[in-house]
Amino acid sequence: MPYMLPAIVALLSIICISGVLTGSFSTEYPRSYTTIDMKEYLADRSPLIGQSFIPWPLLDGRELNIQYKDLSMEYDPRLLPALWLGEVLDFIKEGKPIESLELPFKWVSALDLQSALQATGIASGEDCIVFQSSLGLKQAEGICELIELPDGLPNYRIMGPTDEPLSEQARTYLGANYLLHTLKIPKRAVFLGAGLQKDILLAVPLVSDTNGQYYEKSDIISLVKRGNGKQQILLSGQALRVRKSSNAIFDHIRLPNAPKNSNLSASEFQVPSIADLDSTLRDNIESAHPEQKYFHEASLFGSGKGFHYDWRFFKTSNYSPYERTAILQRLTRAWLRFTKEIGLRAWLAHGTLLGWYWNGLNMPWDEDLDVQITMKGLVDLAINYNQSVVIDLTDNEPTGHMYFVDVNPHFLQRERGNGANVIDARFIDMSSGLYVDITGLAVSDDLEAVQNSPGSKDQSRLHKIFDPDYEETAMLFDFVEGLRESTERRLRELETEQWNAGLLYNCKDDHFFLLEELEPEMTYFEGEEAIVPSKYMKILNREYFRGTRALQHQDWWFSQAFGLWLPREDCDKSVPGCKKEDWILEEMYTRPYRHSPKNRTIDGRGVPKVDPWMLGRNGRLSAMSLG
Repeated sequence: MPYMLPAIVALLSIICISGVLTGSFSTEYPRSYTTIDMKEYLADRSPLIGQSFIPWPLLDGRELNIQYKDLSMEYDPRLLPALWLGEVLDFIKEGKPIESLELPFKWVSALDLQSALQATGIASGEDCIVFQSSLGLKQAEGICELIELPDGLPNYRIMGPTDEPLSEQARTYLGANYLLHTLKIPKRAVFLGAGLQKDILLAVPLVSDTNGQYYEKSDIISLVKRGNGKQQILLSGQALRVRKSSNAIFDHIRLPNAPKNSNLSASEFQVPSIADLDSTLRDNIESAHPEQKYFHEASLFGSGKGFHYDWRFFKTSNYSPYERTAILQRLTRAWLRFTKEIGLRAWLAHGTLLGWYWNGLNMPWDEDLDVQITMKGLVDLAINYNQSVVIDLTDNEPTGHMYFVDVNPHFLQRERGNGANVIDARFIDMSSGLYVDITGLAVSDDLEAVQNSPGSKDQSRLHKIFDPDYEETAMLFDFVEGLRESTERRLRELETEQWNAGLLYNCKDDHFFLLEELEPEMTYFEGEEAIVPSKYMKILNREYFRGTRALQHQDWWFSQAFGLWLPREDCDKSVPGCKKEDWILEEMYTRPYRHSPKNRTIDGRGVPKVDPWMLGRNGRLSAMSLG
């Protein structure tokens, strides 16, 4: 292929040093950002902030302004989605049937793998065991395989996950290597906000690009070659053009399945027979090892933070508080928009529901989101969207970050088992590894096991469904003769009656709920439409002791004046609100979409947190304009 000159391939390929680690990685992370950086960004945005620069070697002899050459070679999460939308627009312009469109995909182009793989201190070597040991893998037989690749590329292929605690650098390398060499490509790209009303989506199949080696960004090269020859491309502009052309692709656009506020029915919680599923999903389920853990996290040496990140997409756990909450807010909004556009009724659960209760925001110490769905919703998600990448175009300033929909093939197994597969699905931010934990609720055989575990937390939660004062009553068991037996017998009869009627459901982590508690109530969370269970107070009170009353949690306290949870080290409790600028700005920016337990209305969507990548990009553009 004459267009793919050696220089281009060299510049656009993944570059890393193969061999055995003889020392530590030296990965530099960008500076930490705060709410003050967001303020400065909003006040002084570069006029070029929306632009994605085409890599300069692909400009076919045309000169790019020298100060933007380096910038054009940096990873930009918006570039590939913008080029994909260009393909959609070309199909429309040429009158081709949109249903025949397929988009090229390579992990090396979709994500920033180079920063993880370009590690210093790796020498050449031919022994996988030594390589594994150098990464800190002590019992990782079968994790690694030696492969033959050109010089300058990793000559070890990571075959699968390990749950051993590792360093952050080893974790990032492990995940990036697995993506580069092993993980299958997603099945489809799902563009949120493809219609004029921004409430419908476009789903397009993805195919593996075969124009070059898998470590080359040949898909980018091909897409640019077929493009309009411009030096820059705007994802927001491409999204607007697709929306204006939505009538031409209407038959290929997916509409919401059902209104989210209709009543739930008991049939939605029944577990389907595997024979009722389509052949692809059936094969996926039957090929899964029954006792093998499906989702794996990025376990780290000396830290529990890694358990909140998917191991494949892990980058770092060293985010500043602003960066982590900004990413989590972006993930939250994308998930809520996704479920709205596909008509999936998913309600907030556990700590996420508690965060909503206090002020309509994620708790500042939370690392992930928890949601629940019906069995029917889980099956629909698996059939229609499993292994999809989701791109959110609905923001005024879309970031291009992708989200991976991954459904656990063990989702039909409704008993807890060994506890390895209690999470049924995840919606994963592919830029960080942070995720939404998705658990389905169904009628299961776990009821008897929980009933027969006296004194356990699971049994106490179950009993409190029918007797909110059960824990207080239990304190008298040793003092009142026959009280334990009569109480347990009464509650067991009530529970079994509802279970037999198909009205008592649980997730695989043995949290039980009645149908009447789960009726959907529309609300807002992080400024987006969301669903909570109508009996949220009853649910929260049995899951969290004083969770809806306590104004302190570890090193945080709730400020009634600010309507925020504030850290004690920054904000003195004796002062109403807080004098620190970061938190004054946080209060101001979240005010339009915060609410309180007594007033659930919000003033508007407000200004979302600016993505850390956008802050960094703006800083580099500003520095160039001054240089």
